[in-house]
Amino acid sequence: MWFLLMLVILLTNGMSAFGLKMIAGWGLPETVKYPYLTVWYAGGLAAIALPMLLKGMRVGKTELLWGGVAGILSIGGQIAMAVALSSGVPGHVVFPIAIGGSIFVVALAGRLVFGERMNTPTALGVALGFIAVVLLGVS
Repeated sequence: MWFLLMLVILLTNGMSAFGLKMIAGWGLPETVKYPYLTVWYAGGLAAIALPMLLKGMRVGKTELLWGGVAGILSIGGQIAMAVALSSGVPGHVVFPIAIGGSIFVVALAGRLVFGERMNTPTALGVALGFIAVVLLGVS
């Protein structure tokens, strides 16, 4: 089950951001981003909740709290990207900052919140991720 959920995340990651670029590029009204994001987040919730319900898994208060915090922060980031794109900030600026910021926040939270230490391959992966984001932004 875990593998299937990770596969869904891999295949859909970035799709909502791509749609935000399409909305801005096509000059659609600013209000379109809210129903668009609602559909994406409702679909994500269903993709996670249905398998859990079918397996009879229970969700505790802690999981709901952290899931809610993550969801609110994610929606805030998506709306910020949509506003930046509709304000005329080019996609080659918006997306590298969003992706690089995500890498930085996850690495920092892993260290500060969970006390994780990066081994050499992990640190190399994070560094390569930053380099890739910079190169994408430059090209």
